[in-house]
Amino acid sequence: MPPAKNRASGASILKLLSGPWNKVLQDPLEFISRLRIIDKKGARVNLIPNQEQIEIVQALEEEDEDLLILKGRQIGSSTIICAWMFWKAYVSIEPITLATMSHKTNSARHLLGIIKNMHDTLPARLQRGISVDNGTELRFADTGAGVIAVSAEGKGGLRSFSCNALHISEFAFADNPEELKATAIAALNGGKMVMESTANHWGDGVQKEWMRAEKGEAQWTRLFFPWFAHKAYTMPIPLDDDGEPIQLEWRGDEEALQTRYELSDGQLLWRRQRIGKLGLEKFRREFPASPEEAYTVAGDTFFHEEDFTDVEIISTDDYGWTVFEEPDVSDSYAIGVDVAAGIGRDYSVIIVMSKMTGSPCAVWRSNKTEPTVLAEQIIDIATEYNYAHVLVESNNFGGIVLNQMRHEGWRHFWKASDGKDWVTSAKTKAQIFEGLRTKLTRSEIRHIDKSTYDELRAITVSERGTIELQRVEGAHSDSAMALALACQCLDKVKLPERNILPDWIKQRRVDRIIFNHGVSCGPTRRYV
Repeated sequence: MPPAKNRASGASILKLLSGPWNKVLQDPLEFISRLRIIDKKGARVNLIPNQEQIEIVQALEEEDEDLLILKGRQIGSSTIICAWMFWKAYVSIEPITLATMSHKTNSARHLLGIIKNMHDTLPARLQRGISVDNGTELRFADTGAGVIAVSAEGKGGLRSFSCNALHISEFAFADNPEELKATAIAALNGGKMVMESTANHWGDGVQKEWMRAEKGEAQWTRLFFPWFAHKAYTMPIPLDDDGEPIQLEWRGDEEALQTRYELSDGQLLWRRQRIGKLGLEKFRREFPASPEEAYTVAGDTFFHEEDFTDVEIISTDDYGWTVFEEPDVSDSYAIGVDVAAGIGRDYSVIIVMSKMTGSPCAVWRSNKTEPTVLAEQIIDIATEYNYAHVLVESNNFGGIVLNQMRHEGWRHFWKASDGKDWVTSAKTKAQIFEGLRTKLTRSEIRHIDKSTYDELRAITVSERGTIELQRVEGAHSDSAMALALACQCLDKVKLPERNILPDWIKQRRVDRIIFNHGVSCGPTRRYV
């Protein structure tokens, strides 16, 4: 059937709504089930919604809140949302605009292409007159209603127009999710926003929104579809010579999954076969059983969940001063500092670590403290913690802090073997985070705060093998960097020498020296 491109004539929606097709047009699932799509083999087939797709449409129609979908692979969430948007524009008698967005231009246009194909493959009596049909827009001639495609990487983004409903695909892969969400909300005229994505990495846009909703800080209707909810993900059990299903032997982890999720033998067998092809880590990423599992191995993260097996994660305030352990006169301390401009954006973070326990004992955060004032704060904290050694990176605003601290007389700094201050580069960044991971996996660090944990889990490794710091809750891995610097500094800190010899032994030594050398020992003091 030839496509009805750029044709102003066609069926009128008012006539269709008053005719025999009215019942089908008023029911989104009835209408969608009559649409045609191109399947993975390139063939045109009817769009018969599966159970997950039905739940998505029901949520779009029944829930007042915006919709957040965390998905595994191949459930057809993007396709069904495109179908719902096409239906919404098709039956509207008002000139509404619906927008579909992706993090890449080609992806956004591909989604619009799915919608165009749905119209072009309708029966001739249902095809509508089209007034606009180009790479970024499809609009009906009689009502002015239509769908547009927008790329998150475009310079104008959503700022140049408004829309009545917005679909953001693969939100977890957006470069700046907070900015994207803000402009999306501004562009919506009180309509519905639906975000759907697979997991990218810990702390990505979807994971943050998911956690905010759990805490009651954001209003979302959340949908997650575990792999075993998809009816196609099963396989028949092989038969024995008598035609009876063979008795399969399951491992302990498989038995636990079967009990926890009430899986059939066919589902477990499908899982085993798929893991044999993908490996366990990739399977859990592509076909998660829970939102938590989706982010256990999501993306090319530098730190993995197992790195924190023996680490207690402590919830704290994200701002100001938090003390886990008071200063101990018999202990030595190291301080790592990540410095920001103090203008309400990135955070300056001070982390104090104990040589005796190997763990953080105090954390201080602020995004409104200027570098010169921060220098005084560091001196106050370091003095309280037994004149702790301090490591401040000399890059950018760190140089201002170092100069101010030296101006005020502070001398307890970490120094490289050549006597120079710390400079963070791609090479030294890898060095300190490798050192931090070693301490975590060896259980040398027993606790960290939740903000630092979230930032560490979000750090990724690029295709070039470089460490990429990510933005989490307004911070650009500031706490993670401060902890890594503190660990680097801690390696050069020594515990104070202890007087463990009894007085009578020390007196015998003095007497022996006097007897052998004929001199007396006066009082001495060791300066550090």
